[in-house]
Amino acid sequence: MEVREAKDEDIPAIVDLLKMSLGESLMPKSERYWRWKHIENPFGRSPVLLCFEGSVLIGVRAFMRWEWRYNGRIYDAVRAVDTATHPDYQGKGIFKNLTLSLVKYCKEHGVQFVFNTPNEQSKPGYMKMGWEEAGRLPIWVNIQRPFRILKNLITKPASNSIESTNNGLHKFLNESRVKALIEMQRSQTNPMITNVSVPYLVWRYVDVPVAQYEAIGAEHNGQLTGLIIARIKTTRLGRELRITDCFLGKDVTGKELIDCLNEKKREWSIDYTTLSGTVHVNSRKILSGLKFSAAVGPTVTVRPLGLSDLSGMQNFKNWSPSLGDLELF
Repeated sequence: MEVREAKDEDIPAIVDLLKMSLGESLMPKSERYWRWKHIENPFGRSPVLLCFEGSVLIGVRAFMRWEWRYNGRIYDAVRAVDTATHPDYQGKGIFKNLTLSLVKYCKEHGVQFVFNTPNEQSKPGYMKMGWEEAGRLPIWVNIQRPFRILKNLITKPASNSIESTNNGLHKFLNESRVKALIEMQRSQTNPMITNVSVPYLVWRYVDVPVAQYEAIGAEHNGQLTGLIIARIKTTRLGRELRITDCFLGKDVTGKELIDCLNEKKREWSIDYTTLSGTVHVNSRKILSGLKFSAAVGPTVTVRPLGLSDLSGMQNFKNWSPSLGDLELF
């Protein structure tokens, strides 16, 4: 067996192996999606290792680069994402060897820690390789139509053709206005958050090839005072408005943004709204009416690399990932 770093010309074979090993039930696999995630990422190209038996690709392991900001410092991190082993070679330690090789590579190149959101099947393997469970992300749930949710639990939710279009994003993602709003948000946020920038928002929400997002904004005297980025998902409970990121200016009441959000909820026939439970208390006020917090989000695991003490990340004590940080990848 030969292990080497991936090259751009390997992408078609990588995608084919992912499809063969994992299927496409959860997320479509494509060269476009791989390039968006691992090459066009504004935080940098992903380190990717491949394993070959002769000329046959039998294993792939990718860590996606990410940046977190805490107390004015930028922390380089990676997220353990795409991995696949050829069905004929499973059980031979390929996943473990590739994963630990990438861990060693990232530590040698100054990466602070690795994180991911494994499922229940893959989590035990990560724990054996030194990962620690940080906790299950708490989610704020805002109920709009309780009786329709109850009906949906009894009968299958009806499909609805209303979908987000990215039109609002193109309107609000103006370089200067959004940059000022991001800076205001940073000044009032203490926990570790993603190192958000305008290029990041464009990459994450406009250029993403596998999902559609919408933006809801509030303005005053030509200034952008609040911005919500969200997507609509049909779930077992009905139509969910998943708020993936929210930015609210300092000393802003948020009334205009709440009014705009409530109007869109009615327009899009939303049954319930979700928001990361770790966001700043200032952002939570956009959820008006009946709401509650529950640990129903993804389970997050972490592993120290250059940064040895990750106690502040346990149970999201000093760590505030948004739903946009954790979904899709």
